[in-house]
Amino acid sequence: MEKHEVSYASSVSSDKESIVDLMAERPEQGSSFLAYANVVCVVAGTGTLGLPYALKLGGWIGVGILLLSLLMSVYTAVLLMKCLYYNGKYRLSSYQEVGRHAYGLPGLIAVWFFHTSIVLGAPIMYMILAGTEMNGLVKSAAITEKAWIWICAAIIAVPFVAMKTLKEVAVMSVFGALATVVLVIVAVRGSIIDMQNHTPKYADIHHNNVVLANLPTTIASISICFGGNVVYMHVEEAMRYPKSWNRVVAAALATCSVLYLATAIPGYLAYGSEAISPILQNLPDDAFTKTGTIFIIIHVILAAPILLTSFALEFERLVDVTVARRGKVMERVYRSIIRLVIVGFCGGIACTVPYFGDFLSLLGALGNCSLIFVLPIIFYFKLIGWRQMKFYELGWCAIIVVIGLISAVIGSIDAIKALNARFVGN
Repeated sequence: MEKHEVSYASSVSSDKESIVDLMAERPEQGSSFLAYANVVCVVAGTGTLGLPYALKLGGWIGVGILLLSLLMSVYTAVLLMKCLYYNGKYRLSSYQEVGRHAYGLPGLIAVWFFHTSIVLGAPIMYMILAGTEMNGLVKSAAITEKAWIWICAAIIAVPFVAMKTLKEVAVMSVFGALATVVLVIVAVRGSIIDMQNHTPKYADIHHNNVVLANLPTTIASISICFGGNVVYMHVEEAMRYPKSWNRVVAAALATCSVLYLATAIPGYLAYGSEAISPILQNLPDDAFTKTGTIFIIIHVILAAPILLTSFALEFERLVDVTVARRGKVMERVYRSIIRLVIVGFCGGIACTVPYFGDFLSLLGALGNCSLIFVLPIIFYFKLIGWRQMKFYELGWCAIIVVIGLISAVIGSIDAIKALNARFVGN
């Protein structure tokens, strides 16, 4: 018996040491600040400008929903990262790998489908948004909207092809995060001006505390504002100090929440029942609002390479495009070709597929809510187990899964209605 206990103790000690080694410092990787900037740049996004409208739908209770979504997102981001190290022997490489280890081929396929729809779909929407806004700003008969989309795609391709991993791309994310901050300042400034000037257009607005009929839609709209799980694995992989992940993701998502609240509260106060998404359409038509539009373009052009790099790293790993396998020169050649094809594919979809935004809303509702809230908990229960968890933690997990499922279902219904209206209208 004593010998068995010693053997068991040494086994536990060995497992702990292997986990510590996996989480050891990685001197060649980037700082925690760059990881923080990466998360803020991807998560904050253009969704910030739709939050006053989300409050219009659900009322002031939306502020509470936003804070609840923050807590849920941080919690699931921590659980998901624990899944990467669940066996103590090696780090899983991706979200897809977590799905495969948890539920085999069905888990792999489910994660791959949702993950791909987001990391490719969002950059396509960014190209459409940037091209449309550029066309509106420049208003040149010589350059069409589709031409602007291709120009924006070419700009996005430069850092995407030139920089291999999120460690290099992370430098751009600092500027992307700053662009988001400027965007929020523009929105807050415009909201305050309209409140102070008592703009006649918004004289008869009203505010609600709770709109029960729209509450599920509000939950769906706000919860997906924390959709960064698609890049978390690669952000953590590019961190010098992986043990700092919990603090980094909590700080980054808290920063996003501050930006969200700073936009949502003044915007809803100023425009109430007349709030529009994006809020820039409510703001005074002046130089500051045009500056906001410019910073939207800057943000999406800087955020797109982060998402595309996340997809490219997975694809290159799948087809074994590595220095060890191909050699330094040919690895660079293959990688450049693959990434140019990816950008070309995204640009082509942005210019040709009708109603792509509505299709993406459907995939986003299903994918984001599943990847952010539902799958991390299901995978954690399978890989690490739930028996060691306290009853209140299990209750918290149940709440997160229920909210995630509600958000997915309601968001999908809304997206299907929008698609149906488009097709019926034509």
